[in-house]
Amino acid sequence: MVVRVGVGPQRAELAVAGAVERRQLRRLPHAHVVHGEQDGGQRHRQQISADTGESMTCNQILQSSVNLAVALQRLGLKKNDVVALSSENRFEFTVTALAIMYSGGVLSTLNVTYSPGEISHVFNITKPKFIFTSPITAQNIHDCSKDLPYVQKIIVFGEFDIIPGLMYNDLVKENVNVNDFEVVDVNGMNDTVAIMCSSGTTGLPKGVELTHVNFLTLCAHMKYYLETSMAKRKHEVKTAMALIPWFHAYGFITSFALLSKPVKIVFLVRFEEQQFLETIQKYKVNMTTLVPPLAVFLAKHPLVTKYDLTSLNEVWCGAAPLSMEIQHAVAKRTGIQSIRQGYGLTEVTMACCVDLTDKGKEGSCGTPAPGMQIKVIDIESGKRLGPRKEGELWIKSPLRMKGYLGDKASSDALIDAEGYVRTGDIGYYDEEGFFYIVDRLKELIKYKGFQVAPAELEALLLQHKGVADCGVVGLPDETAGELPLAFVVPQPGHKPSEDELVKYVASKVSPAKHLRGGVIFINEIPKNASGKILRRELRAMLKQKQKSKL
Repeated sequence: MVVRVGVGPQRAELAVAGAVERRQLRRLPHAHVVHGEQDGGQRHRQQISADTGESMTCNQILQSSVNLAVALQRLGLKKNDVVALSSENRFEFTVTALAIMYSGGVLSTLNVTYSPGEISHVFNITKPKFIFTSPITAQNIHDCSKDLPYVQKIIVFGEFDIIPGLMYNDLVKENVNVNDFEVVDVNGMNDTVAIMCSSGTTGLPKGVELTHVNFLTLCAHMKYYLETSMAKRKHEVKTAMALIPWFHAYGFITSFALLSKPVKIVFLVRFEEQQFLETIQKYKVNMTTLVPPLAVFLAKHPLVTKYDLTSLNEVWCGAAPLSMEIQHAVAKRTGIQSIRQGYGLTEVTMACCVDLTDKGKEGSCGTPAPGMQIKVIDIESGKRLGPRKEGELWIKSPLRMKGYLGDKASSDALIDAEGYVRTGDIGYYDEEGFFYIVDRLKELIKYKGFQVAPAELEALLLQHKGVADCGVVGLPDETAGELPLAFVVPQPGHKPSEDELVKYVASKVSPAKHLRGGVIFINEIPKNASGKILRRELRAMLKQKQKSKL
């Protein structure tokens, strides 16, 4: 069975994307698709740094991005040239991304935590002509690019000339008449607008090519989701908080889509417990996007109850499964009506499912997005499955990526003859077409032939009062194959024992899911920027621990 959804009331919103195929954007006023409609909400349309309190209106962002686009074209930027961007969330990130798009260039974002090896890997794939970097990544960027013949310019954010290159502040000083500026023609369906790196949780990241139509369609979806939710719940979103890194597809697309709304966007550079809570209280934040670790923080950390979070009425969570128990706990402690879960992957421009109902389907990531078709495939037989049968999700969508840059073999292996993308995620849907994500196929633990989902055991452990965070992996075993083992971060003020947690889990799950591998207490669970547990690092820690015992 294939679950699908018709366009229905979304037809008008999706026309924004379809129009790109029928006409080419020339004069920049058309770019108000990005910068927002001309209405009475102009005073709200701005970005604010929570760190410094500084702000930029969308008119200022528009002017700066046009100035930079002209400067880049004078430096030799041509259509389809790749421009790399390695930076934390900051004003220059938004301006630079838009300038690259206006110039017909291809934006390639890099995770600021990448090692030199990972940076070199991405450069080898994308071959950027120009590179923008913030001071925190500048030295690594310089070291990894100095001998690359295709890199012509490095441009540095900030006030200090810390590496050889050009200064962003010098380039953005141009004073161009916005009304005279013309964006570079693009073919929206075929031309790549950005190369977003896959998460790389199990290996080196791949370069996912997304088109202009991919981005515009997703922005139309996001606009529809937000307006529908506000209408149903009869509330407004005037201020949103951006914490998810913009170099990640989840943070980039959601934050840029919000620029089309009369919304004030307060952004943070990093997650710090007190600043996160203070920002919500100070700016009366109405909406934010989260990842599961942040939801766990809201559900369990003692600091949360000291702040007024009642302004929050739209909380959206993605990047990994969120248990209904954590959803309940967050609602009870903060007064948030509910957390809307979404499901997506970079290869399908992020949004595949969103829960827009108020049916109380905790644990569900919602129904398929407009134009989506999703089938659930048995991982053993390859047959399609019906309701409440767990299998791998395969997705057919107009949001499908153009492909993996420079890796046709991997692209072809990911997409079947019908055009479905193999997600690698295990899940199921119920009788009403609501989807539930269980775990990643590659992360399933095989115990004596039984498949054990780490996410299920993690959700269970997080219900224990003594557990602040956790991650579950398989401990290799000659007889059983793998034994479930938990890495646990104790809750402050609690000292749960290994035996206590092993017995706790055993009392709530079937025998195959018992923590036969035991429990290891650590200070922090390694995660990537989007909040996904880096199980490869946990396995490396486990391997090192085993070696030390020999």
